[in-house]
Formats: sequence, C-alpha cells, structure tokens
Amino acid sequence: MKNNYPQQIIITVVLMLVCVLSTYAQAPQLINYQAVVRNAAGQPVAAGTVVSLRFTIHDATGTGTAVFTETQTDTANQFGLVTAKIGRLNNLATVDWSNGLKFLQVELDPTGGSNFTDMGTQQLLSVPYALFAANSAQGPQGPTGPDGFGATGPTGLRGVAGTAGATGATGASQFSHYIGQLYGGGIVVSVWQDSSVEHGLIASLADLGTSVEWSNVDSTLIGTTAQSQFAGEVNTAAVVAQVGQTASAALLCKNYTGGGFSDWYLPAIWELQQVYDASMIINRVIGGTTGMQFNARYWSSTEYDISTAWSVNFLYGFGSAGTNNDKKVKLYSVRAVRRY
Repeated sequence: MKNNYPQQIIITVVLMLVCVLSTYAQAPQLINYQAVVRNAAGQPVAAGTVVSLRFTIHDATGTGTAVFTETQTDTANQFGLVTAKIGRLNNLATVDWSNGLKFLQVELDPTGGSNFTDMGTQQLLSVPYALFAANSAQGPQGPTGPDGFGATGPTGLRGVAGTAGATGATGASQFSHYIGQLYGGGIVVSVWQDSSVEHGLIASLADLGTSVEWSNVDSTLIGTTAQSQFAGEVNTAAVVAQVGQTASAALLCKNYTGGGFSDWYLPAIWELQQVYDASMIINRVIGGTTGMQFNARYWSSTEYDISTAWSVNFLYGFGSAGTNNDKKVKLYSVRAVRRY
C-alpha cells in the first residue's frame, strides 16, 4: 500500500480486512478488521500504541454516497496488531446490502487523534452480503393441483409445481478461518475439515532460533515415536523425553508460550511443508523481518536415523533440492506450530 503519511509521521501500516461471518442462526452485524502497524524501519510499533481508525462504506463506487461511518480507537498488541469490529459503535443494519456494490474506505491517525490520513478504498466482495442473505425471503409456494372426481374414479392429475423462490446472496465460507489470518497466537498456514469439524495449523509469528541443533543427543536412535511425517506433537514429546536430552529444537518449541498458548511443537516434515507452501502469504502479512527466511534451512521434528533428522531449505522447498536428512548437531532455524 502506498505510504501517504506526512514527513513528520514515521510510521507505515499493513492492512488486512477480515470479513468472516460465522455460521450462526442469525448473521452478526459486524465485520472484523485487523491491521499490522509498523514503523519506518519495518518493525511493529510498540505494544500499547494507540491509533484511531475511521471506516466509511460508500455506495456504488469508491467515491459514492457514504452509507455508513464509524470511528474507533484501538491499541496495538506486542506484534503491532490492532483489531476492530466494524459496526461495534454504529449499526451496520442501516446499510442496504441488496442495492448495488459497496466500498470500504479506511483512514488512520497513528497518534490516536482525529488527524486522519486516507489509507485507501477497496470493494467489499461476497462475504458481507451474508447480512442481506440472512433476511432474504422464500419464494411463494406453487398451487396444489385439483383432486380427481367420481366415487371410485382415478386420482386427478397433480397440479404444476410453483416456481422456486429466489435464492439469497452467498453466505460465509464453510471455514471460519483462512490461510494468512492472525489467529491463535500466530498465523494460519493451512485449514481442513475432519468429519465436518474444522481444523488448522498455526505457525509462530517469528523464528524461535536461527542456530539450533536438532538435539544434543546425536548417537542414539529414538525410533518410531519420533519418526512420524505428520504428527509433530508426538515427535516433539519423544525427542524431549529422550535420555540425555538437554537442548533441542523440539524443547525450544515445547517451552514456547506465544499468544498465551502452551501447546506449541516442532512441526513434522509434512507440517513443515504446509508452512513452506504458505510462506509467501506469511511474509505478505507479517513482513519479511519476522516472516519465513528464504535463505534458511528449518528443522522438522521427524527423525531419519540414529544421527540424522529431516530439514527443509526454504530457498528450494519440499523435494530433492530442498529436503535433506542432516546431522542432528547441525545448527538450523526453528519455527514452532500448533493446531486448533
């Protein structure tokens, strides 16, 4: 996004609009909004920084009539993230979602005042229109055909079925979270459903280390409990429990409590692949400083044999060029993950 701040305000911002309407019986009259605020050096602003945000919804075009306006004051967390719910102060129900296109304009004052700078306008796409779909009516029922006549005669022909009612606008996705969302103490890198229950993999917002050995125990085989390609939490527990283990990439992840969560672990090789696949989105959202480093090799928690474990070079990714079974004492980067 182009930086339009005056010279004396040395702050930049990365904006992300999150329009997620969960599957409730009645759609909530709110739109989630998140923004990562960074200083001129590209670092997140300090925790506790107060900013003002003004939201305006325009009708038909980006400069059309304003049909909704709201100003909120929010405080950045330790990652420079501010979170707002559009409609928390004013009533979004006043917006006629059925009447043409809608555009959201965002303005920011990084000092928490009312000296706003325009951060741009973007079209609201299908998801907010679940607010309209929640109130759409069913079409009329078709007429019933006449009964047959005569005491013992055949039943009369069934009447023609009525025309189906109009379908409301498309509602929210079947997933309540998405890749690139800041959630659960980190950033979502994959989502899936298991027996209609949503699950996802979350990566930490920064590397836990850049020169970390897989384990200080490099000449003893752990075995099948540390060799899963999919269950990193099982591998992590096995590595940490190994006799003589005092320092390892797995222990570093197990002791991590980012976002207030204590269930972080070192990803298995296929979980690390999910992080790699989402790495461009990760860096787009949180920036390259704390995002995935493409000149680094990252440890997985999957043991290969008595003295080696699997790692991935993020310059090449998954495959023969980027995936190796390396000596456990080598010093590589570590990124923790957790599931929801």
